[in-house]
Amino acid sequence: MIWKFKRSLSFEFTCGLIFFLTFVGQSCFSQVDSNQIIIFDFNDHQIKEKNEKVKVQHQGLTLISDRFGNEKSAIYIHGNLYSYLNLSTSELVKPSKGTFLIWIRLDRRVFAGKGYDNNPIVYAKNYNELDFNLAFAIGYDSYADRLIAYSSKDSLEDVSVAAIDNFKFGSWQHLAISFNDEYLSFYINGELQNKLRKGFKTIYNPNDSVMVGHSASSKNERFSQGVFDDIQIFHRVLSSEEIRNIYHAPNPNRHRIIIAEVLKFGAIIIVFSFIIAVVVIRNKWKLRKQKEKFELAGRIAELELKVIKAQMNPHFISNCLTAIQNLILKKEVDEASRYIAKFSFFLRQVLNLSNKDFIRLSEEIEIMKLYVELEQLRFQDRFIYTISVDDQIDPDLVLIPSLITQPFIENAIWHGLLPLQHSRNPELTIRVLLKNGFPLIEIEDNGVGRNQSTTQNKDSKGTKLMKDKIESLNRFFNTKKFILQIDDLVDSKNTPLGTKVSIQLDILKE
Repeated sequence: MIWKFKRSLSFEFTCGLIFFLTFVGQSCFSQVDSNQIIIFDFNDHQIKEKNEKVKVQHQGLTLISDRFGNEKSAIYIHGNLYSYLNLSTSELVKPSKGTFLIWIRLDRRVFAGKGYDNNPIVYAKNYNELDFNLAFAIGYDSYADRLIAYSSKDSLEDVSVAAIDNFKFGSWQHLAISFNDEYLSFYINGELQNKLRKGFKTIYNPNDSVMVGHSASSKNERFSQGVFDDIQIFHRVLSSEEIRNIYHAPNPNRHRIIIAEVLKFGAIIIVFSFIIAVVVIRNKWKLRKQKEKFELAGRIAELELKVIKAQMNPHFISNCLTAIQNLILKKEVDEASRYIAKFSFFLRQVLNLSNKDFIRLSEEIEIMKLYVELEQLRFQDRFIYTISVDDQIDPDLVLIPSLITQPFIENAIWHGLLPLQHSRNPELTIRVLLKNGFPLIEIEDNGVGRNQSTTQNKDSKGTKLMKDKIESLNRFFNTKKFILQIDDLVDSKNTPLGTKVSIQLDILKE
């Protein structure tokens, strides 16, 4: 609040009163601690001095975001008669030797008002005259298009420091004016603009306020529009380094922001951890269910294999006993005796392996030979046979499903070779190969073929059992590498030349 004296007072009385007030003011200021700091940072979202050492007055202000983006941490002055910040008349805001610092972002030049065309940043007066009355001040001089710092004693002693560069509206700038009895210095964004000789004491009108954004003058009534923040008043002259450090000071709310960011990211991490935990638990549950499903499927497949084996073994033994019976009925006693000897040995081997689902290839080859020899005895060497094994295969290291070849060998002899007329010599060929890294068993005959056979059914019981076994093996091992293929061999005229059965096996370990 500016106190205006009545113009009727005599000049002598006015001068005497000014001298008295100046003396009293200087006496009061001499008692102020030089380490005193008055701060208006608005970080508490209130328009007041930080430590409540002085009581401010204000009108028409709005709390808005500061230069760091902190909400309601700076004030907006609207550039008219009824929008200003009054820092009070306290001696704490009027250092005789001190430094005044402020952050500003002026939006535009304000043309409204009267008198000298100047938009005031801060104004502090030394007496009640209308001109040359600034104890210290900073303003935008529209004539020079520069910020200027002022200090005056009277019309004869006055000093001003202009900024080096033209002013830029719409950008944040840090201003500092420091003064003592000898010098006046002006800083913008931590850089010294100039330091000029002053040569007089800084005195104040004790009844007049320090104003921000308003000149509070009846003659030069001017205003500023923009954002003002972080006002600091020191009762000593700061060094250039101190002013530069204040300019580079970090966000005062950085710890609060860091904590907020940590909490935010912590919440995100917790949410993601919860989601991951839910996904992991769900996947474990699904895997457990799948495991149970596969175990159940494997158990079913294993039972199927045992059922197929139980069905196949009696089928094979029944055929052998029928062969012996036929020899006895034909009164071929010697042949029957030889057959029984071979059959007993063969049966012993089969019974020894009956509790195994998988046997070595060498054991399967031995059973093949015994069975073919039994059939040769039965049919009086009416066919010849060969069994060959690829040199790359070690029969003692390869595992195969037990008795997987017997039904096809039986079909080749009974339904392919025996019905063959004398047009060609009946021949059975059994090959064990290594194809694409997997064992392959081929059973080939040069018989009449499936289409010409009067007794063979393309889906005979033995063949069906083996197809079911191959399918169960694939399910049991969760693979598709067990493959059964039956080909009818023909010549260029489509004349049957026999049948070839191919059994591809997967690689099994002991």
